[in-house]
Amino acid sequence: MRGLSKPARIAALFAAALLFGLACRERAAAPVGARPSEFDGARAFRDLEALVRIGPRPAGSAPAGEARTLIRDELRQAGWRVEAHDFKVARPGGAPVAMTNLIARRGGGDGPRTLVITHYDTKNIPGIAFVGANDGASGAAVLLELARATASDEPPPPLELVFFDGEEAFGDNITADDGLYGSKALAQRMADDGSLAKLRAVVLVDMVGDRDLNLALDMGSSPELRRTFEAAAAKLGFPPPFDSRQALSVIDDHSPFQERGVGEALALIDFQYGARVSPGPRWHTSGDTLDAVSADSLSRVGRTLVEALRSPAAARKASP
Repeated sequence: MRGLSKPARIAALFAAALLFGLACRERAAAPVGARPSEFDGARAFRDLEALVRIGPRPAGSAPAGEARTLIRDELRQAGWRVEAHDFKVARPGGAPVAMTNLIARRGGGDGPRTLVITHYDTKNIPGIAFVGANDGASGAAVLLELARATASDEPPPPLELVFFDGEEAFGDNITADDGLYGSKALAQRMADDGSLAKLRAVVLVDMVGDRDLNLALDMGSSPELRRTFEAAAAKLGFPPPFDSRQALSVIDDHSPFQERGVGEALALIDFQYGARVSPGPRWHTSGDTLDAVSADSLSRVGRTLVEALRSPAAARKASP
């Protein structure tokens, strides 16, 4: 400290102490051999609430941009790199609509990987302020918390998290020519650049917030991936996740990848929203609100998914 005035010496000592304290905190936050982080359903629910507060978020709207900003900021704070995949959709009878997928990565390399996917847009329903607590926000909330729960996993898991824009159709329902715009655009891009061939699996997370959660038994999902998810649920003490009485063929954002030859796909979706009928009475209605969803449902799906992704079976599936 020679040559410094007394105030300067005090400031230098304070700065050194602060840096030492921060270093100790950093070491304490990630000790060697620490247990992996767990999925926090309450924290995921706060993300869901934040998305709902934005209001309706149809593709191409300013609120959809607000949702993207929220998602991007949370992912970056968790240590993930985020790519914006921009594209345009020629809307029938109208001007083209600009849309953006968000793709989050943590690890490097170009080896085999799994895509965990959802959508963040909400359907534009005339006359209804459709806020999509379940249909749009629940899947995004699970993926955001999945990003946090796996942020300290070493080595980084071979995952990419994708938040699709434009899942909802402009018309009444998804058809071959309307809807799934974001997933179609990304699947096509991956087919064109060769990265689709390195894809090992796709896991869809959509409409998983219903208080009365019972996941559909998707007839098109991979039996092996379903067994892995069921085993993870049993290990955590949860009831069997899939309801054989809700057996159907799900068409959602995983479908464009299946159509291009990705055989390992798993759909996590509850299409019986509000009652044990398909589709549920709250689906695409003003009743898709916070009172109909729960942190417990997000936790059951999220904790099981993290357990399944960390399982030896998933590790083998990701090996070259």
